[in-house]
Amino acid sequence: MSGDIATQLKGSRQDVEAARKTVEARLREIAGGNRGKGDASYALRYELSVLRHICFAVKENLHQNADIYCDIVGAMLPHVAPFAEKPSLWEAHLTSLRYIHHGFCQEKSVAACQKLYGLIRSQTCRLQEESDHKIYLDIHLTHFNGIHLQLQKQTLPLEATNQLCLALEALGELFRVMREKKITKTGPLLVQLNEALFGKRSRSFFKSLSFLPSGSLPKMLDPLMRLLGSSAPGDLSSQFAEYLSFCLALFQIDMLNPLPNQQMALQLLRMCKDLFQPETNLSYGFKLLYYYLKLVYTSESSPDLKRTYVDICRKFANFFELKAASHAKEQWFTDLMIAFQRFQTLIHQSGSKTASPFQLFWQQLEGEKSPEAYEGHFQLLHSCAGLAVNVTRSPLGSSCPNEACKSQRRHCILSFGLCALDAYINWQPTQEQRADKSPHKPLLGIIIYSMDMVKSLQCMGPSSLELIKLVRQLTHVADQVSCAEQMSLLIPLLEPLQRLRPLIADQEMNSLLRRLFKASCHCKDPKMALRLQACYLASLTNPARLRSQICLHYHNQGKEDRVIQKCVYEWHESCPLPYPLTPAQKKQLYETDLFAVLHYLRGPSLEHLQSLIRCRMSDYHLVLLARQLRNDSSTLGELQELIARLENQSPLKRMDHLSLGHAKVGLLLDALEAQKTKVSSKETSENLLEELLVRQNMCEINIQREQRLVKLASQAIAGFVNFFNQADREPISSEETLIDWEALIDDAVASAMALSSMGYQSQADDAWLLLLRIGRLLEDRFTYLRALTHFLTLNAVPERLELNILKEVDLAEDLLDDLWPHLQSGRFFKRQHTTVMLCLCHLASYYSRKDCLNTAQLLLLQVEQLRDEFPERLGKSDIVLITLQTVRFRLGYLQRRPRNPRMPTPLRQLDTLLDNVRNFFNLSSLDAGSLQLLLSTLVRESTECSTNRLSERLAFSNIVLHLVLQSGFALRAIEVFLAWLWTNLQMENLDRAQCKLRLVEHCLAIKPLSQKPVSLEKVEIKESAVSDLASNMLLMQLVEPIRKQQQLEVATPRVLNLRPNSPSSQLDLNRYISLKEAPSILRENSQLKCLYFILGCLHARLCFLQRNSDQLDEFYERAESWLQENPELTDSLGSMLQVQQMYQVNYLRSRRKHVEAITLAQKGIKMQEQAMDINYGYNLMAQLKSTQLEQKPLKQQTKIIRRALLFNQSPEQKLQTPARALKAEKAPKFRIYKELELRPPSAGSSGSGIENTPPSDQVDLNACQPIEISDDESASTLPLKSKESQAKPKAKTKTTTKTKVSEIIEIVDTMETPTVAASGRSTRARIRQNEETPKTVILSSRRPRRKVPEVAPETEPLSSRRRPRN
Repeated sequence: MSGDIATQLKGSRQDVEAARKTVEARLREIAGGNRGKGDASYALRYELSVLRHICFAVKENLHQNADIYCDIVGAMLPHVAPFAEKPSLWEAHLTSLRYIHHGFCQEKSVAACQKLYGLIRSQTCRLQEESDHKIYLDIHLTHFNGIHLQLQKQTLPLEATNQLCLALEALGELFRVMREKKITKTGPLLVQLNEALFGKRSRSFFKSLSFLPSGSLPKMLDPLMRLLGSSAPGDLSSQFAEYLSFCLALFQIDMLNPLPNQQMALQLLRMCKDLFQPETNLSYGFKLLYYYLKLVYTSESSPDLKRTYVDICRKFANFFELKAASHAKEQWFTDLMIAFQRFQTLIHQSGSKTASPFQLFWQQLEGEKSPEAYEGHFQLLHSCAGLAVNVTRSPLGSSCPNEACKSQRRHCILSFGLCALDAYINWQPTQEQRADKSPHKPLLGIIIYSMDMVKSLQCMGPSSLELIKLVRQLTHVADQVSCAEQMSLLIPLLEPLQRLRPLIADQEMNSLLRRLFKASCHCKDPKMALRLQACYLASLTNPARLRSQICLHYHNQGKEDRVIQKCVYEWHESCPLPYPLTPAQKKQLYETDLFAVLHYLRGPSLEHLQSLIRCRMSDYHLVLLARQLRNDSSTLGELQELIARLENQSPLKRMDHLSLGHAKVGLLLDALEAQKTKVSSKETSENLLEELLVRQNMCEINIQREQRLVKLASQAIAGFVNFFNQADREPISSEETLIDWEALIDDAVASAMALSSMGYQSQADDAWLLLLRIGRLLEDRFTYLRALTHFLTLNAVPERLELNILKEVDLAEDLLDDLWPHLQSGRFFKRQHTTVMLCLCHLASYYSRKDCLNTAQLLLLQVEQLRDEFPERLGKSDIVLITLQTVRFRLGYLQRRPRNPRMPTPLRQLDTLLDNVRNFFNLSSLDAGSLQLLLSTLVRESTECSTNRLSERLAFSNIVLHLVLQSGFALRAIEVFLAWLWTNLQMENLDRAQCKLRLVEHCLAIKPLSQKPVSLEKVEIKESAVSDLASNMLLMQLVEPIRKQQQLEVATPRVLNLRPNSPSSQLDLNRYISLKEAPSILRENSQLKCLYFILGCLHARLCFLQRNSDQLDEFYERAESWLQENPELTDSLGSMLQVQQMYQVNYLRSRRKHVEAITLAQKGIKMQEQAMDINYGYNLMAQLKSTQLEQKPLKQQTKIIRRALLFNQSPEQKLQTPARALKAEKAPKFRIYKELELRPPSAGSSGSGIENTPPSDQVDLNACQPIEISDDESASTLPLKSKESQAKPKAKTKTTTKTKVSEIIEIVDTMETPTVAASGRSTRARIRQNEETPKTVILSSRRPRRKVPEVAPETEPLSSRRRPRN
C-alpha cells in the first residue's frame, strides 16, 4: 500500500488527489480502531511514512501540488502525538515537517508555506526531548526569514507582515515551553537566535523588526529573557560574546523603534548583570554597560546627568586600564572592548537624528559645564583607543569587506576616533565655551591616533567608507569653526591628514579644503591662514574659477591692508596640507597666480614679486616679473645674465625670442631712466646752452651714447618680431606657456615710443608696424589705431615696410565708425578716448596731404564735436585740442591754395598753439608721450613756418630742448639745434649760429665742447672794415629777396673774433659729404647721414654770410652729385632740399652765375611737394624773377632824385596834426639811398662803397632799398663808427639834408611787379644821383617796422599801401 501512495504522490494532480483520499480513509480506519489495534504508535508511524513520501515528492515535483500536500499534512496532524517509548518517532515527525516547510518556503510556493506553517502552529508545541526545541526553533526562524525576504522583494502584500508576528509569537511560546521544561542550556539557542534574528543581522533587518506591530516583539523577547535568566551558570563565560551581540541587536532595535521607552537592551543588561554574578569581571562589565546605557536611555531631564556621566566615563576608563594590565589578552576583554566600541558607534550615529531615543541624552550634555562633560567623554574614548591595541579577533567585530585586511584592532581604534569626531560635531557650545580648549587635548590625541591607524590599514582607499566618513567629519568640523580656538583644533590635524592624502578621493579632499579655506579667516597665525587658502586655490582645476578666486584672495588681503609677502604658489608649497598637483597643474597654478598679480594687483609689494621670481618656471616668467621691478638691481642683474645666456644660445625657440625682447625692454627702460636729469628751463636759454652742455651730467649727451639705447630698443623689437613670425610656424603644445599679450603690447609700445621719442624714424617704423600687425591679429582696436596713427603722421610710408596704407585706412575708418559713437558709454578709459580722437586728427592730416581738404575739415569738426562731449576736457588744453590745432596749422601753412583771409595766419596759429602747450593738461597716460612726439614735429614745422616769414618763434624749440635734455636724447637735441641754427642763419645772427654749430658737433660726437668755453670777444675794426661790413650786410639783403619782407638793422660796426676751434674757421665743408672725419655711426645710419648733410648745408650758408666762400663752389657741386647718387636720402631731406636750393641760388647770384641760378630755381619750383610750406614756392619764384632781372642789361638813364614821401601815417597821427599846423611845419627831411653794386663778398676788399659802385648800365633794380621817411629833425642815424668818430658824419648829414630840402624830387613807380607777392613787397626805383653823394652810404635809423604779411593779394602803389600785421 505504501508503494501505491508513493507512486500517486509523485504522479499527476489526480493521482495526488487519489492519494489524499486514500490517506484520509486510512486515518479514519485508524481512528475507528479498525487498524493498528493495540499499537499506540501506529498512527504516528503511518503519518511518518506518508510524510516521508511527501518529502520525496516535494523534492522531485519541484513544489507542484503543494496545496494538496498541505491538505494531506493537515489531515494527519490531529491524529498524531509523541510516543513516550520511542522519542525518535516524534523527532522524525518534526524533522519531516521542517523539511516540507523548508521546501515550501520559496517564492513559487509561499502560499503553501503559509498554509503549512498555520497547520504547524495550530498544534500544541510538544517537546518530547530537549533537542526538539531546535527543530521548532528552526521552523519558526525559517518561516520568519523566508516571509521577510519575500516582503523585501515585494512579492507579498503588506498583509503578509502578520506572518512575521505569528512567527515571533510562536517563538515566544516555544521559549515558554522550554522554560517549563527547565531547559537551562541556552547557549546554542542564543547562538542560533543571533545568527537568525539578532547579532548577525543588518541594520535594515532591525529596522523591519522595529516597525512590526507593537507587542509582537515583546511577546517573543519576554519569554526569551526569562528563559535566559534561568540558564545554568556553567558556560556563561563562553557565552559572553553572544549576550553582548544580543544586547547590541536589541540596542539597535530600540534606536530604530518609533515607540520610545521600550529599552529592551537595558532589560537584557539588567538580566545579564545578575546572571553573570559569578563572573566578577564580566558582571562588572555588564554593570558598567547597564549604567552607561541607562544614562543614554534617559527620558527625563536631570541636573546631575553631566556629573554622573563624567563619573561613569571615569569608572569605565579606570576599569579598562585596570583590567588591561592582567586580562588584556583574554577574549572577554577583547569582546567587551569591541562591544563598547560598537555601542559608541551606535550612540554617536543617533546623535545627529532629530527623532532619536537618545536625543535627550545629547541635549542634556549641552549647557553649563558642557566642556567638562565632553572632556570626560573624549578622555574615555581616548583611553579605549589606547587600550584597543590589545584587541585580537572577536565575533563581535565587523568583518572588513577587503579580504586582505584582517585587523579588527585598527578598525576598532579608527571607530573610536570617528566617534570622538561625531561627538564634537554634535556638540553645540556657547560662544564662551568655544574658547575653552580643555576638551581639545584628548580629542586631538584620539583623532591623530586614529588617523595613524588609517595609514596602516590595507583596506583603506578612495572608496573606503570609514576614510570617507573621517574626511567628511573633518570637513564638518572645519565648517563649524567660528573662533580662533576652534581653528586651533584643526591645525595639528593637517600633517596627519597629509599622510593620508594619497588615499583620499579628490572630491572629498576638495570639499575639506574649501571648508578650511573659509575657516582660515579665524586662524591666529596669518601665515597658516594664507597656506590653507593657497591649498584650496591649488585644488581648483577650472582656469576661470581659479583666476577669479585668486583675484578675490588678493582683494581680501588688500582690504585688510596686509603686505603680501608670498605668492599663492609658494604658500601652497609650504602648506602642511599641499594639494598633489601634476606638473601641468603646477604650471597652471603658477601662471594664473602670476597673471593675477600682473594684471589685477596695483603696485604689488617687492616681497610678493620676489616670491614669484623664486617660484618661476621659465625665463619668460622672469622677464614678465622684471617689468614690475625696474628699479631692483638684483633683478636687472638676472636680466643681464639671461640676455647673455640667450645671445650665446642657438637656435632660439619662439619663447626665447619673446623673453629676450622683454629683457631688452627692461634694460632699455632702466637706461632711459638712468640718463634722465633735472634741467631748469632758465638754463636752456640761447646764451647758456654751451655752459649747460659742458656740465658733468650733460656732457655725455651725444649720438655715440644713444646708440646703446637704440640697439636695445631695436633688439627688443627684433625679438618680438621673431616670436610673432614663429608663432604660426611652430605647433602649439598643450604645455605651452600662456602668453601675456598685454605685456607684449606694452613693451613693444615702450620700445616704439622710445625710438620715436629719440627720433630714430626707421627703427620706430619697424616697431609701430609690428604693433599694427599685433593689433590686427588680436583684434585689439586701440593698439591698431595707435600704431596706424604713427604712419598717418608720415608724409610718405617707406616702401620697404610693404604697408598698404590705403587698405589700413579703410580698416581704421570701419573701426572708428564703430568706436566713436560709443566712447561716452563708460566702457572705455580716457587713454582710449584719446587714441580714437588722435587717430581722427591725424587721419585728417593724411587726407589733407591727399588734397582732400573737405574731408580733412569734416574730420576735424567731428573731433571737435566729439571732444566737446567729454566734460573733463572742456576748458582744458588737452592733447586732443593741441593736436587739433596743430593739424589746422599744417593745413594753413602747407596748402597750395590761397589762404582764406578770415582764417588766422600761420604765425598767429603758432602763438595760439604755444599758449595751449604751456597750459597743457594731462588727462591720461597717453597724453604726455603724444605731446612730446607732437612737439618734436612742431619744432621743425614752426621753425620752417617762422623762418620763411622772417620771424623768430623759438618757444617750441625751448620747450622741446628742455624736455630732450632732461631725457638725455641726443638726436632730438641735434634736431632742435639744427632748427635753431636755421633760424639764426635766416635772421643773420652769426655768432649764435656758430654756437649752434658747435653744439651740434658736440652732440654728434665730432668735437666735444671744452669744459670752460671762451667768452665772445668783440674787437674794434678799422674804418675801412666798417664800411666794408656795412656794404656786405646790405649785400645780404640784395641777394636774398625774401629778406626784403623785413628790413635788417645793422647793430654795430663790430664783428666777432672767431674762436680758434670754431667750426666756421675750419672750412672743410667736404667732410659733410665724404664723411671722412665723421664717427662710424654717421656712416652707417641713413637718417644721421641726412642730418649731417643738412648740417653741412647750414654750415655752407654760414660761410657764405661770413664771406668765407672759398670752398662753396666745390661743396655745392659735390652736394648736387651726392643727392643724385643717393635718391633715397633725397626723399628723407624733405623741405630742407628746398632750403638748400635757395641757399645755392643765393650763392650763384652773388657769383653772377645767373644761368645756373635760374636753372636751379626752376628745378626747385618743379620739385615742390604737396606737403610743403607755400612760401618755398614764393621764395623760389622771387629768386627766379630777381635773377632774370639781374641777367637783363640795364639802359643808361638820367638820374632821378627820388623823394621820400609821407605814407602809412596812422589815423591817430592825422588827427593830432591839424591843417594849419601842417602848413606851419618845416619841410620833411628826406634820405636818398643810392643803388649798390652787386658784387660777391670779398674778405680782402677795402675802401668805401662809392669805389665799388657799378656803372649805370649795371644797376640792379632789385638792389633798391626802401625809402625811409624821417619827420623828426633830431632823428639820429645808425652809427657806423665809434662814438668819438661819429660827430662829424652826423653834422655833415644834417647839413646835406638842409641844403637839399628844396630840390624837386621825381617819383618813379614804373617798376615791373612780379606775380609773386614776396617780390612785390620790395620797391624798385631808379634814383638820379647827385655829385654831392657821400662816399659812404648812410643807413637811416628808423622805428620798428610792422611785420610783412605772409601773402599780398595784389600789388598796390607805394604811396597808398599799408603794411598789414600778422
